Amino acid sequence: MEYPKAPGNDPKADPSTWSRIRRTLTLEMAPLDQMPHTVNLFLQQVHHELWDGSRIHYNPRHIFQIGPSYHEENELYPHYDNFYKMGLDKVSFQEYSKEYPHGQWTVGMAGRPAGPDFYINKIDNTHNHGPGGQPNEDDMHNEADPCFAKIINDGHLILQDIDLIPYKSIDNSDGSHGQRSDELMYPVTVISAKILAHEEGPVEGGYKEVVHGKKLEDDEILPLPDVPHGV
Repeated sequence: MEYPKAPGNDPKADPSTWSRIRRTLTLEMAPLDQMPHTVNLFLQQVHHELWDGSRIHYNPRHIFQIGPSYHEENELYPHYDNFYKMGLDKVSFQEYSKEYPHGQWTVGMAGRPAGPDFYINKIDNTHNHGPGGQPNEDDMHNEADPCFAKIINDGHLILQDIDLIPYKSIDNSDGSHGQRSDELMYPVTVISAKILAHEEGPVEGGYKEVVHGKKLEDDEILPLPDVPHGV
């Protein structure tokens, strides 16, 4: 990921002078016997390079939300249509496992049905994003958001850096600046997303990148079928 970093973690420094740096954020997928559908969808999205160039575009106090552009005029980063055309934009159902709740630094998929946006839980959102946590008139069953991964290694330190980036303000009708929005003043960009697999085992083995268009053993991968969306 590429983002502006406050010098010495001092958010009072002029943000326009912050250097843009690149750091690697690692997500460990949930066990397949708990969240097979959502994990497969996300890995398909990564494998087909759909997340490359996307951004953290929503940063309220409880989550970081990452997604494509939804505006026709925005050509600065990938559009939602890229996901839709490949049939990789939404989950087929609101998958959820009570064995993998929305704890701090876990990763969930946003929306009803969920996707393609995903978010990182800054706090324990088990109650708010679990079953019954977000009741509304359109979701009679009050279904949970899928929780399908967690941030590992020193990823939380990267996210704490990002949380220092100032927000844009909401302009009032008279042209004055109002309260803060949840949109960051400067972009946080996913330069490239890659799939890593354990070469030996989850403890003693290292990681190996799964190259785009290849299997882990370098065999050819068949492309997604060219069928109408939703078939």
